Amino acid sequence: MFQNTYYIAKSSGTFADNLAAFGLGLVLSRIAEGNAKVQIEDGGNCFLLNCTAPIKEEWVKRRRFFVGAPMLITFDKKTGKLSLKGTSLSVDALAGMSDIAYSYEQGKIDNAAYWDWRRNLSAEQKKLFAQKNLLPPVEPPSDWELFRAVNPGALQAYNGALADWYSTQSVFADFLCMVLSYSAQLPNDEIGASKYWEAICKREGLEKPSAATASQLLNPAQGKGTNMPKATFSAPSNLKNFWLLELLKWQGLHQGGITRLISGTKDRKTFVLTPKRLDWDRHVAVMKKFKASMAGGAGAIQLDVLSALRYTKAMLEHAEEAMSHDPFSELLDANEGVSNFVSGMNNAFYKNLGNSVATMNIATIGLPRWVRPRMPSDLALLKEAIDEHITIARNLDESRGDQFDLLRQYRDFLSADDLSAFFSFSNAYAGFIIQQRERDKFAPQFSVKNLEIFMLNIQPNLSKITQSQGFKNLAYAIRMATVEAQRRSLKKNAGKYPVLYEKRYGLGQELTRKAAYRAEFIKALSEFVLSYNSENARVRDRLDKQEKPNTKGLRNDIHTDDLNELFALMDEFGDSHMIASLLVAYGYASNYQRSEEKPFHDPDDDLLPNQSADDDQTLGDDD
Repeated sequence: MFQNTYYIAKSSGTFADNLAAFGLGLVLSRIAEGNAKVQIEDGGNCFLLNCTAPIKEEWVKRRRFFVGAPMLITFDKKTGKLSLKGTSLSVDALAGMSDIAYSYEQGKIDNAAYWDWRRNLSAEQKKLFAQKNLLPPVEPPSDWELFRAVNPGALQAYNGALADWYSTQSVFADFLCMVLSYSAQLPNDEIGASKYWEAICKREGLEKPSAATASQLLNPAQGKGTNMPKATFSAPSNLKNFWLLELLKWQGLHQGGITRLISGTKDRKTFVLTPKRLDWDRHVAVMKKFKASMAGGAGAIQLDVLSALRYTKAMLEHAEEAMSHDPFSELLDANEGVSNFVSGMNNAFYKNLGNSVATMNIATIGLPRWVRPRMPSDLALLKEAIDEHITIARNLDESRGDQFDLLRQYRDFLSADDLSAFFSFSNAYAGFIIQQRERDKFAPQFSVKNLEIFMLNIQPNLSKITQSQGFKNLAYAIRMATVEAQRRSLKKNAGKYPVLYEKRYGLGQELTRKAAYRAEFIKALSEFVLSYNSENARVRDRLDKQEKPNTKGLRNDIHTDDLNELFALMDEFGDSHMIASLLVAYGYASNYQRSEEKPFHDPDDDLLPNQSADDDQTLGDDD
């Protein structure tokens, strides 16, 4: 059992396996602390947990007792007292030991106080808070949402598992040896580990743990049911699993997963990292940043998008901070970027049914593969680009049909790393920007700068198109005839611009619709250029008659050289649809910053009533 590599079999095909791997990672990292580094690796049919040096027996013997997750102290309405439901432990005996037994009631108070403080911040204070220059007076624990998911439905299973861990204090070295023996081979040695622990319990007079409830929070593919060898009546009951495996999963949920409520509902989504080649110390640092970034509410698809983008940003932030002592050479040199460490996130959607929930969907969301920093200076640029994607996704309202479709298209791109899926999103989003501004509502644009960073990373040869002067001039013309023409006409800008131009609604959609056929696209683009140049000539002629020939705000004309350059690129790349989509995306992007666009807004200001401190959730695992 004392070796370099340990294993967790992928027996369920869901994130339950990932959780067990993270739970084992916690155990190995604490045993090897200061003596070896631990890495979780995807081994196909299993997860490999590799140690840079073999685990030694003396490390286990001198390892003092530790806990990875606390039990929950809750208020029992029947008795009117605080209790550790699911255990025989006394609350008084663990008073003040919050790392072992955390007061859920105190957590509710802290959570309510934190969000009340957030809601009452002034605009300037919100800026300071976003910049981490203003700290709240109190904060709920980083795993507060996990505690809410556990209580009350899975509370007995959760507390019971962690109480089993707590009961090993007097024989902790033997307990760690059992964990090592269980994971030292494939398939995992459940029978051997059980016999080993039974002998320890008999020797020490300890109570032997029984099979553990397979909580749906940990095992999305398992729930209450009946499985009998004969056709006989049996009431549905909880499914059971090996107690040590479930214990590792509970520990792993704290280490490698998050769970969040879906805004406006009591439904829930749980996300668990899918490690590919993940160093434990880096993982702990990145996970801390990621959990902090996932505060507040979001829709179901938004949670998919935001979890992937924010985890990637947390990875880049850690890379910047650790550059002096950990150059992240693997990340900087890898073709797969951040996906070299984590391939994505497994997630499950739980539908609230009142007293219980049902697992409605199990899926995977990929990390943005275009985030491939090749040198230290790329980190800040990619962070800025990711922030822009987060702002755009966060601003969409999933409860509205058109915006739901936009988020779904973006998620398709994120998961598949498919440029055509991104163009489907960006082309539809172009019309959404125009629509929202007509309603005097904010709709953030992509910036040309960050689009170029994105395009350069996702498909480097596209830079030949986007850096072409003809392409830039045509994108400029589209911008001036659409989003810029509209911006100048807004009420808040009345009188600010001496020259106004016609707003070309639907131009982007028209160009992309015709792009499937090269001849049709060239015809539509040429008609636009003719109309655009003609309007420019009329405006200049009018200003000449008014003796105002040098009026600011005039548009530049499109020349034949610009069209010839674009047509040459179409010949070279042979994909008129891609070039048209690229042209529209750049045309509707902003190439400068405008302070009047939108005041600072904290995206988590829209915290919904279902996230109040006293609204407990149930997963219906315990009787």
